[in-house]
Amino acid sequence: MTRQSDFVTIRNFTLVQHMKQQALPTYTKLDQALAKTSLKLHPSQVHGLICGILSGNPRCSSAWEELIGGGHKGSAKIHKLLQGIYEVSAKQLDDFLFEFQLLLPPDSEDLPNRAEALTLWCQGYLTGLKMVEVPIVDREPSEMTEAINDIIEVAKMNYENVAANEEDEVAYVELVEYVRMAVILIYQDLREQDAAKKSQHSSTHLH
Repeated sequence: MTRQSDFVTIRNFTLVQHMKQQALPTYTKLDQALAKTSLKLHPSQVHGLICGILSGNPRCSSAWEELIGGGHKGSAKIHKLLQGIYEVSAKQLDDFLFEFQLLLPPDSEDLPNRAEALTLWCQGYLTGLKMVEVPIVDREPSEMTEAINDIIEVAKMNYENVAANEEDEVAYVELVEYVRMAVILIYQDLREQDAAKKSQHSSTHLH
């Protein structure tokens, strides 16, 4: 006879396994893979690009992968890695998961390097939005417009002025969290806009 505690143990094990399956690769692993592509893009820039595309169009084709690979898809190993990043990021954004994180260098890296990676993540994200025709300038005032404008400012941040001290470390952590929440807000708003367009389209066809 199976006890209730056994069910709890099995359930917890399943949840842990699911979380492992939904994890992004490490920054170092992606960095090593991208070093083998012709463009050798920055890992954070690539993750930002993918998240930008997902925000604007979750059903986008694999054109983004060819962009990352410099005009070709590259090896099967790199394809599998990039596809995994795409699928995990899509799942996390779609579920509005708190597990969604920006792919940035580990805390052991110097703060200026991590700040540079954050600017590159934001640059990649904005490029992704533009690729799927989400306007990032000359927008109507809204919370989403404010979030996009803030991400533009972070993308232009002068990371060379960042000092390796406690004050700048705290500011960096807060900025990362702000960008993370801004991306989730933008994703939610764009999905709501999609749903409204579909509803309006259906209503037009019914009349």
